[in-house]
Amino acid sequence: MKTQGKVASIPYTLERRKSSRLISVRVLGDGTVKVNAPYRVSLAAIERVIVNHQETLRQAIADQKMHLHTYQTGDAFLFGGDWYVLELREGAKEAIAVQGKAIVVTYCGQEARPLVVQHLVKELYRRTVKARLEPLVVYWAQQLGLPKPLFSVRDSKSRWGSCSAKGRLSFSLRCQILDEVQLSYLVLHEMAHLVHFNHSKDFHTLLALHMERYKQIQASIFALQKQSLFHL
Repeated sequence: MKTQGKVASIPYTLERRKSSRLISVRVLGDGTVKVNAPYRVSLAAIERVIVNHQETLRQAIADQKMHLHTYQTGDAFLFGGDWYVLELREGAKEAIAVQGKAIVVTYCGQEARPLVVQHLVKELYRRTVKARLEPLVVYWAQQLGLPKPLFSVRDSKSRWGSCSAKGRLSFSLRCQILDEVQLSYLVLHEMAHLVHFNHSKDFHTLLALHMERYKQIQASIFALQKQSLFHL
């Protein structure tokens, strides 16, 4: 059950779960505050936790919002491991293209609507990362001695990738922010689940066998998510 609340000028979303044992407070990539808590804990106790940590939360909210995109000319996007600047141009037909170090969006009408620009940017990320993933999936299938699995690219807002029990891979379109080494590791990680459907010692041994620096690469990917660069 989810409810909305506000305390110390901080809006929050509260979700009570049977599985929760403690109160947890997180600032999400869009700057919103999410609280998980057990059913037995009173609302007053939950809000005391927020109030006691309000300065830390306000700083985290400010840090997250600083990275939010405006979808206006000059907005910066991490794309394939490099930074690109958004450029909006008026034209007869909506379009998006990469030109040098710029992501150029052509819009129709008197002004560019942010939601339209966001949609075009997401579609650029989707098709670009899908083209990058294809040869990596083929390569790691060969290295692991597996048949090439099916994979899809989705608008996942919380996970880089996943592997289903049926052996189908899914990647977030946001994987396009990763450089070649990071993206290759991510594909290896998900495909290693086709061998070990867990995070056991054998799973990590397999990763180390094929990518010696996998822990450092994994940490660099987590750092991008922590910096809110995962948000589009």
